[in-house]
Amino acid sequence: MAEVKGYSTVQIILHWAIAALVVFQLFVNEAMQIAFNERLDGEIGGQTLGALLHIIVGMTVLVLAAIRVFFRLRRGAPPPHSANPAILNWLGAITHFLLYGFIFFMPLTGAIAWFLGIELAAELHEIGRLVLIPAIAFHVVGALVEHFVLRRDSLTRMLKATADG
Repeated sequence: MAEVKGYSTVQIILHWAIAALVVFQLFVNEAMQIAFNERLDGEIGGQTLGALLHIIVGMTVLVLAAIRVFFRLRRGAPPPHSANPAILNWLGAITHFLLYGFIFFMPLTGAIAWFLGIELAAELHEIGRLVLIPAIAFHVVGALVEHFVLRRDSLTRMLKATADG
């Protein structure tokens, strides 16, 4: 596969759509937590609409993540900047691996918890949320440092599609 210089329009749309949906999920999860606890207690509460929204958005993230991985495997992604310090590129690779894992792990553990009533999955889902938040922050800070401090085009690549794919 030839080295790509940037991301395609589809890759960019998927990146930002998944990012927006994940952030939405992080801020709008209380209704699901309440509904899950009520469900475990055998109650039917007033949080069903919020829980349903959380489920729909979570499953949407899972589908979009699968599509995103398909396009990444099919088209590739630009390599890290060779002028960056090796540790920065290594941290970036680890962070990307972690984030890709989480866009699958979170919907799957959430679905297992909700549909199968498995508390361990719910606990893993909650722990995942606590790990995901700093991982996202680290990713954002890394992108901003690369763009504004190191003057790389990493952020620009994720905003404007290239014609090489």
